[in-house]
Amino acid sequence: MIAPLPGAAPLRRRVSAPSVLQPALWPGVVEAPRLTPSDYLRLRRVAARLSIAEAADRLVDSRADHRRAVEFLRRLETPGRTALYRSTIAHLLHAFPFDPDVYWQLAEEPLHRHPRICRGCGCSAHDRCTDGEGGGCRWIEQDRCSACSPGGRTCA
Repeated sequence: MIAPLPGAAPLRRRVSAPSVLQPALWPGVVEAPRLTPSDYLRLRRVAARLSIAEAADRLVDSRADHRRAVEFLRRLETPGRTALYRSTIAHLLHAFPFDPDVYWQLAEEPLHRHPRICRGCGCSAHDRCTDGEGGGCRWIEQDRCSACSPGGRTCA
């Protein structure tokens, strides 16, 4: 290895991070909008093939409470809304499968700490889709799993 000359600065071109990430410099790259906790719950409910009313049926025992459960689910799926309590989200697991940790990451963590989530069904590395043979989906695109990509099977 050859030592640099004394007092000579290394010849490196420094590129600032913001200029590299500017969309104008990368016209083919389109940043997807941020996935919210309410989006995640809606995607997971739809992937479970449940309407809001059907998911509400799984949360309550009586018809008298059904209307309140439907309203509860609608509020949780309203853009910009986030559950206040962890117990609320834990109770929702009785209705359809999802990962509460993913929900809270989306709600509480900065964008760079969000997990990779499919925009078709809401699956992630923490709660992958499964096929009929017990296998799981895989990433085909940046934000689509093999089940939700064109020509893929539908999530169950």
